Amino acid sequence: MARSRARFDSAKGRGYRRAIMATRRASSTTAWRRHAIRRMLAVRRATLALVTRLPEPEILRPRTQDQWSVKDVLGHLLSCDEETLRRFRLIARGRADRIVWFESMAYADRFNARTVARARRYGLAALLRRMARAHAELVERLQRLPARTLRDPSHKYTVVDWLPVPGWTHERDHMGEVRRWWRARRAKLRGR
Repeated sequence: MARSRARFDSAKGRGYRRAIMATRRASSTTAWRRHAIRRMLAVRRATLALVTRLPEPEILRPRTQDQWSVKDVLGHLLSCDEETLRRFRLIARGRADRIVWFESMAYADRFNARTVARARRYGLAALLRRMARAHAELVERLQRLPARTLRDPSHKYTVVDWLPVPGWTHERDHMGEVRRWWRARRAKLRGR
């Protein structure tokens, strides 16, 4: 009797530890999500602060960012948000297996060329409004995704693995390039 009770208690203890571990994992995922949302919002605020300091003719100036204008970079960031939204919708529907991943730079280059060309149709104000709507929906959908889906091992890549790039690091890097270009451009304009 004592022996079977000891097994029962130890099994119960293991179950309890597993429950605590699962809770810690869920809370760490929840903390990760909160941190991710803060980063996304902070980077977008910095982007908009930079863009509002730039004169519109400079934003539209062609080939200031390699082959792109600053407006083209904003269109590119919009397309990244829209692609991330597509991924979130698929994950929410349980169809992460249908996500198309950028497995090669050639694929990414074609995606970028296509989406930037499409974004060129919009005026600057319309583009900024679309960016605001897409980003707001992105944050809302990330908040609503069940925590378990963020680290779901059945996905080819987990959200916690791939989201930092389209979520904030990619935008931060592009805006760093814009900031460096604008600093040099402004110095050149002042020197005239």
